[in-house]
Amino acid sequence: MDDRDYIFLLVIPPSLVIILKIVNNLIKRRRRRSWKVPLPPGPWKLPIIGSIHHLVIGSHSQSPHRGLRELSEKYGALMHLQLGEEPTVVISSREAAKEVLKTHDGVFAYRPHLPPADLMIYASTDITMSPIGHHWKLLRKICSLQMLNGQRVRSFQSLREKEVSSLITYLSHKAITSSPLSVNLSHKLYTTIFSITTKAAFGENYKAQEELLLVSEEILKIVEDRSICEMFPSQKWLFVVTGMKGKIENIHNKIDRVLEKIIGAFGDQEEGDEPQCLLSALLNLKQEGHITKDHVKAVLLDIILGGTETSSIIIEWAMRQMMKNPRMLRKAQTEIREVVFNSNKGCDDNTINETSLQELKYLKAVIKETLRLHPSAPLLIPRKCTQTCEINGYTIPIGSRVLVNAWAIGRDPNYWNLAEEFLPESFLESDIDYMGFNFEYIPFGSRKRICPEMLFGVASVEILLANLLCFFYWKLPWDHSRNLRYG
Repeated sequence: MDDRDYIFLLVIPPSLVIILKIVNNLIKRRRRRSWKVPLPPGPWKLPIIGSIHHLVIGSHSQSPHRGLRELSEKYGALMHLQLGEEPTVVISSREAAKEVLKTHDGVFAYRPHLPPADLMIYASTDITMSPIGHHWKLLRKICSLQMLNGQRVRSFQSLREKEVSSLITYLSHKAITSSPLSVNLSHKLYTTIFSITTKAAFGENYKAQEELLLVSEEILKIVEDRSICEMFPSQKWLFVVTGMKGKIENIHNKIDRVLEKIIGAFGDQEEGDEPQCLLSALLNLKQEGHITKDHVKAVLLDIILGGTETSSIIIEWAMRQMMKNPRMLRKAQTEIREVVFNSNKGCDDNTINETSLQELKYLKAVIKETLRLHPSAPLLIPRKCTQTCEINGYTIPIGSRVLVNAWAIGRDPNYWNLAEEFLPESFLESDIDYMGFNFEYIPFGSRKRICPEMLFGVASVEILLANLLCFFYWKLPWDHSRNLRYG
């Protein structure tokens, strides 16, 4: 073998291998391109901010759920937006919601990282923001057993009746001294539901109730301020220069001091005097080493904020809708008064007790219809895609935020007759409930991430609304243009 043959054997075979690998990779890449599933359609984007301008410019800048519905009517019920750094998929149909909330529930059960939530809610260690896992399951289980399952919700009947009786007595006194009565119903509803919720969680004689109420109202104002920081989570300097970090740290320190006071006073009670409530169960878990004090505070904050304001606004919307429709108002009041005053068990001390609520079919339909038009979370709390998957022929990339527009789905004429009108009668013969199995009606979400306070909140709404309708005549003030949330 001469030198040329040796060089041929040394050089040519490896070269062929390299060439074949390159060709093979090119073929694979071409095939991959031809098989690649596209992203969902969406509006045009600008550098850096992406699609943000489509939401902040226009008549719905303060109502993202309305703006997103308008965009979805143009681009489809499965829509892709680039909100700053965050690729975001918006769901606006029953079918797409079912894919996210049921078919691929495990892929979409996690929450995105939100710096404001981390700072406010003890590194997001509460039930709402915690990742699915042992910690989340433990907290959800203890909250259900001690406060939020059906049996425990019913056990708080006397507490609800006592707080509602106090509200009705207050309104009756005001009505005697002022005719017609003008009252800030919003605040009274909020404080009543706040009292029911916190006494169920901490025991009826817990300390610092007024302080906790004031701080919780401050927190809600912060929550309503949407921060651009959430759309650029890697740009931590934005969190500082916008002033959001300072605001949240300030309010977090306030709520932390109040919760410390409540926990300390609870622990100072003599053994045997502590009420069997959620706080006592959480402190037992802490003593056993399963959770920390910050975890206890995070859960308590979840409970305080989770349903208080949403429940009061649901009642306001129900009242407003019925006052705009006098026939429905009369029908609801007639049903309640017939059930209550024709029954010896329906009314105690000038307030309705809960034993008669099961017979109030129209009232329950009113609440369901109110939640269809004004769900407690118009946009369900964001989810995060943890694995690239395909939905309805489109790719949902890993890391995408997913927003389910429950408000838009509840007003979709494909699922609802006269979708924009308030028609409680549509629920009288329907078996649709709040549990999230019917994906055209998901006011509390669905499956693993369904609102844990759903049963507790609905029970408070029912008894409050029944009493307000039974004992008073209502009409809207001349100026009833005040904007309510979730419209």
